Amino acid sequence: MVEIYLLEQLAAFHRCGTLSAAAEELHITQPSLSRSMQKLEDVLGVKLFDRSRNRITLNRTGEMAAGYAEGILQSEKVMEQSIRNYDQSLHTVSLGFCAPGPQILILPGASARFEGMAVSSRMERDDALLEGLHSHRYNCVFLSHPVEEEGMFCKEYLSEHLYLSVPQNHPAATRSSIAFSEMDGQSFLMYKQVGIWEAVVRKMMPKASFFPQEQLEALGELEACSSLPSFVSDISRENLDVRKNGRVAVPFSDPEAEITYYMVCREENKNRFLPLLRGDGNSFSA
Repeated sequence: MVEIYLLEQLAAFHRCGTLSAAAEELHITQPSLSRSMQKLEDVLGVKLFDRSRNRITLNRTGEMAAGYAEGILQSEKVMEQSIRNYDQSLHTVSLGFCAPGPQILILPGASARFEGMAVSSRMERDDALLEGLHSHRYNCVFLSHPVEEEGMFCKEYLSEHLYLSVPQNHPAATRSSIAFSEMDGQSFLMYKQVGIWEAVVRKMMPKASFFPQEQLEALGELEACSSLPSFVSDISRENLDVRKNGRVAVPFSDPEAEITYYMVCREENKNRFLPLLRGDGNSFSA
């Protein structure tokens, strides 16, 4: 059986190109690395290197072996992290969100639902959330698209609509709706942690300027004394006191201004997480 340290050293040699550079990276002596490579050849029963008086290089078999070594080492890292993530999931409920809207609604119920366990949450892109679900980094995620995947359970949750937020004396305040194109090129105040909504507004208004704020409270203070437009959603406006600030909310009319969220978890965990979608304990919110 090939020992892991031999594969690590072979991968380092392949990466660095010389014994001296690989030995320096591995913090071992060059003779020690040379002996390890000779041992690896003995274990495999093949020659991996072409040796000359002043140089050693991988032959074609060695290149193939180095590729396998790197793959095995990567699989080992994935295995270790997945095991750690799974063990953590037995003590911590980890939820992932693509936007703050579902996070605002879900987290209070999650803390009550999983009493006695730590509840953590994070906001990431859809692809990162799904990868985290596969690797047990998340127990349950909320995405902006449905997932049809064997072993995964997906349930539509609800939709969120984006609004333009402006002072009452702003020219757009009397509008019943407004298109992104009509606001393109203007400057906006914006909360930094808006997840997928940032990509939406940047895509739909490529000429606009955005001034992200780290804290919602700071954003609220700026909105109170600024004529600059900002953003609010139907969820944040209804559920966060800091977003009930006397400004006028004008809905964006584009279809991109509405996102439908989906809860995704492993099939065996669906009964554990489905109650999170219930608004009153008896019926689903969507």
